[in-house]
Amino acid sequence: MALDLIEANSIIKEFPTDGHSPLLVIGSDYELYIAKNDKGKEPPYSLINECIAYFCFNNWNISCPNIKLINIVNELLINQDNLSNNHKLHYYNIPCFGSKYIKNSIDINALIVTKKIKAYNKLNNPLELFHITLFDTWVENDDRKPSNYNLILAPFENKFNIIPIDNAFIFSTLSYKYLNSDFVSVSVNDHLLVSDLGRLIKKNTTIDEDFINKQKEYFYLCIEKCNRNFDNFINQITDYYSIDPFSISNLKKFLFDEERNKKVFEEYIFRLNQ
Repeated sequence: MALDLIEANSIIKEFPTDGHSPLLVIGSDYELYIAKNDKGKEPPYSLINECIAYFCFNNWNISCPNIKLINIVNELLINQDNLSNNHKLHYYNIPCFGSKYIKNSIDINALIVTKKIKAYNKLNNPLELFHITLFDTWVENDDRKPSNYNLILAPFENKFNIIPIDNAFIFSTLSYKYLNSDFVSVSVNDHLLVSDLGRLIKKNTTIDEDFINKQKEYFYLCIEKCNRNFDNFINQITDYYSIDPFSISNLKKFLFDEERNKKVFEEYIFRLNQ
């Protein structure tokens, strides 16, 4: 899996948010991307987290937007009117994280989720929510919860695919050197499986022993694939962003610790059965 670097040809607009206020840009490949900086932080953990999440989603077969790292030169920023203070020139001394813009997508926060089967039937990949939730437990995502799904619905034929976005705050928003593989941190009220959407999908899914066994097989296959490809992908990241060797080693230990992953899966099954 290659981590490619492209240039921004132009800036279309800023998306004002409470967080990164990303930019919509046209890349040198003539595709549209949502580009975010990390406000000059070193290491730029939110950008690295986004890259790692993309790497994991690909190994987990979870649908997600394609990514690029994007250079945005100062001239483009200077010539763009009314940018907020989230876009100081020195924030762009390193590449941004770019997520391919998905046209006609719908923010799932704006969707009125009901318990009716009609709403469930609009989803092309409803079980993807379970896998995203399992992933979020594994990486301790602080920022995907019932009040802030960080999911979009992408049109697919006459239905919608559930797609995760905004993965900057995985790993409990910690520096990697502070991650502790002895624990699995989960907030009960912030768990997606207790959200309206989670309850809707659980209600329409047969969660029996056979289902759980298949989920277990899926989980361990996914983390094995991530483990096998992890070093190569991290080496690509360090071509662009600085991370000290101890932090990388501790991150790898955190993700692939057998005892911790056993607890991760137990927590996931507990939430499925609630």
